Amino acid sequence: MSASGQEKTEQPTGKRRLEGRKRGQIAKSRDLTSVGILLAGGITIYLSKNLIYSQFQRLIESLWSQESFIDPGYFYSGFATHLIFSVCYMIGPVVMALLITAVLLNVCQMKGFVISSEAMKISFSNMNPISGFRRMISLRSLTELIKSIAKITIVFWAIYSVLWPERASLLELAGAEISDIMQAIGMFGLKILIRVSGIMLFVGLLDFMYQKWQNTKDLKMTRHEVKEEAKQSEGNPQIKSRIRALQRSLFKQRMLSKVPKASVIITNPTHYAVAILYKSGMEAPIIIAKGMNFLAFKIMEIGRKHSVPIIQSPPLARALYKQVKVDETIPVTLYRGVAKILAYIYQQKQALRRNQNG
Repeated sequence: MSASGQEKTEQPTGKRRLEGRKRGQIAKSRDLTSVGILLAGGITIYLSKNLIYSQFQRLIESLWSQESFIDPGYFYSGFATHLIFSVCYMIGPVVMALLITAVLLNVCQMKGFVISSEAMKISFSNMNPISGFRRMISLRSLTELIKSIAKITIVFWAIYSVLWPERASLLELAGAEISDIMQAIGMFGLKILIRVSGIMLFVGLLDFMYQKWQNTKDLKMTRHEVKEEAKQSEGNPQIKSRIRALQRSLFKQRMLSKVPKASVIITNPTHYAVAILYKSGMEAPIIIAKGMNFLAFKIMEIGRKHSVPIIQSPPLARALYKQVKVDETIPVTLYRGVAKILAYIYQQKQALRRNQNG
């Protein structure tokens, strides 16, 4: 349950997952990384066994050389340097393989490099003994405990299943050469590695799927959180509605300011009104204003004040209103009807001028 009392039932959004990623909340299996490191280390040791054996042999020869007995300072000067370089040669490839494997596995699981500053911060709430006790008895802690017991059991079983059948061979190694001992240790180690890694790889894959499920569960949202995120992402619906209303108001004002320039207003007669402008040199008439009901009444009112001709043609008025947008030219399908009205108005104006001149 969330702090608001609502149950987290909604799947996390992309934004929620991104925020969780920044906080370090990423599905990652430590078991899968561990088994990868184990395999990489074991395979590297097996492949570089000859190098390790040769370096170890030289180190023993250097330790038991005649010079080490003659010169007391040799152990602190020459042998110490030889020891450091030999150890670096022996463990260098293994260390590099472990580092590369650890980095690659983490990058693959996290789908990229993630450095979370929030995850590094010291949280004083984690130091609370009551909170710590609650975490200890939580379902997640119980799951981790079961996993740890299972891993220990797997390791002991693998060691036992490999060494117990070979107990007679192990006793014979007591008097064997160092090379034979190391070869036997390598063989037993490889068998143990294969058995442990095979089982742990399966456990790691299951753990990775569990971690993904747990991470999604932790990031789940309440319906209120989803709505709030939508408001933040898309804007408050009330504010957006207010902006759209203002935009429509401004558009209507600009549109009505063009009505006095109209050549004619075609009406329904009251439900629709379309103001049309046509001047010589224009390819086709254009609609400079249109409206329905109250807006149609305003267009006609402004037209009357500025002596714009108003013609009733219900079918043409409805067709123009529905098919043509403001500031668009009249389509060919409606041009004939509009042309007749414009020609009629032109004839009326010409007759009026002749009467005034006469």
